[in-house]
Amino acid sequence: MLNFFKKKKKNNLPYDAKLIKKFHKDHKKLVATAIKISKKIEAEEYHKIKPLLKQLKLEILGHFMEEDIKLYRYLKKYYANSEESMALINTFEESIKAIQKGVISFLDNYAQENSTLDTNFKKRFHTIVNDLGNRIETEENSLYTLYIP
Repeated sequence: MLNFFKKKKKNNLPYDAKLIKKFHKDHKKLVATAIKISKKIEAEEYHKIKPLLKQLKLEILGHFMEEDIKLYRYLKKYYANSEESMALINTFEESIKAIQKGVISFLDNYAQENSTLDTNFKKRFHTIVNDLGNRIETEENSLYTLYIP
């Protein structure tokens, strides 16, 4: 009973055995949405793209936020005494911040009702999807392997 009244430590993030599985599912969902958008672009069904862009934005923001709150904070705490691991974690975190800015800016711009889905949109969309695909692959093969109890 006395433990109930003790203050919990700040930034005390427990290991979540299901977190990486959830991130893999998030990635599959993001890829599926990106594929739907690509197919609409190919079919020139532009009126169906904006709702998908909004969906992608919600999915990606949720994923980015959860990664930031649950993954990066945990990894920084877990590897606080490992210079090499911290350098890798910080590199991943810095690079995802740059990707986030570009993706969110793109989605903010093109998900608006009055924006034009032109040739520039198509080109930028494919570039962003390619960047995200590379990032997902790198995260799953390198970063997520650091997440251990």
